[in-house]
Amino acid sequence: MPSLMPSASGSPWLSEFVAKYRRDHSHPVNHVLHVGVGWPMVAAALLLLPFRPLWSLGLFLGGYAFMFSGHFLFERNLPTILSRPSTPFVIAWAVVRDLARGLGRLASPRRGNEQGRGPGSLPRHDPIRSDSIRFDPERAAQ
Repeated sequence: MPSLMPSASGSPWLSEFVAKYRRDHSHPVNHVLHVGVGWPMVAAALLLLPFRPLWSLGLFLGGYAFMFSGHFLFERNLPTILSRPSTPFVIAWAVVRDLARGLGRLASPRRGNEQGRGPGSLPRHDPIRSDSIRFDPERAAQ
């Protein structure tokens, strides 16, 4: 399973912040309690807030209860949010930034050798050049 943890690229301050966040969230059970349980509950709470405020509050507190239990029971450390309340916003920004960079790499054409093809890519058919669609018996015999 690929990690959804943010990368440490960017400014030196953000790099150190993300590195500390990774150290504080290294246990796999804590990671699952954050990414698979706690944060989805918090996200659902935010979506439900205008429609079901009490459910939203319960989901929000329950999500943080799962994440805090991951720190207390598995990591044996204090949640980062207690010392730096901006943590969820900074880490969320780092995750969104990394996702945007990854999507940008997928969407942009590859640069490489001739005709913009990168290493390992298949040759493209060029319908404008007649020699690209014509059978060459001498070439086939080689």
